[in-house]
Amino acid sequence: MISCFKSIRIKSRDEFDSLIEHLTHEAYRARDNWEFWGAFEKACDEFPTELNQTPAFWELTRRAHQDVLALRLGRLYDPHATAASLGNLLQTMKDNIQHPGGFFPPELTMLDAQDLEKDISNVSAHNPTVAKLLTLRNEYLAHRGKVHVQKGGFESLPTLVRDEIDSLIGNAIEVLVKYRDRLGYRPLLWGHHEMEEFHSLLSFLRAGLETYSR
Repeated sequence: MISCFKSIRIKSRDEFDSLIEHLTHEAYRARDNWEFWGAFEKACDEFPTELNQTPAFWELTRRAHQDVLALRLGRLYDPHATAASLGNLLQTMKDNIQHPGGFFPPELTMLDAQDLEKDISNVSAHNPTVAKLLTLRNEYLAHRGKVHVQKGGFESLPTLVRDEIDSLIGNAIEVLVKYRDRLGYRPLLWGHHEMEEFHSLLSFLRAGLETYSR
């Protein structure tokens, strides 16, 4: 398979460390946005009175998380040659697997080139879900196709269902965790504090409303 990605020019070990750290944080931040979106939808059933105190604010918040999630995923799976993306990261490792020099972790030589090739394919447009994401990114998110605006044809664009978004986020995190482990990076602890705080906020609001109505 001819790769659609390009190796990133790495000039120092610090540059490679920064690249893999940045992508890992981006993947987990995408998960944060996704989890908040899901928590908000559940909260609409559990805390309808509380959310309806300021409905415009919460709707704006929900849309903001949707937009940021889409943009983060578009960046993670970006095939552009100069992008700091999953595909370009994997291609960089594959191209330097035999001659890592001092710019990469020494464990790079122990990676399996065929395994890397499979992961590269899975984060590319060869994966149908990634292909749908890239179509949305190129025609609606990063760039707004004028034909869609002029003719009102946004309905013709593909949509990503919940399972597909789950798979895009899960795939990104799985790939990054896998190679962080194999290259000797420390595990990155990333909890779910935002969801817990959101639920606490609504609980406090409920308690306040109940006190006020007495």
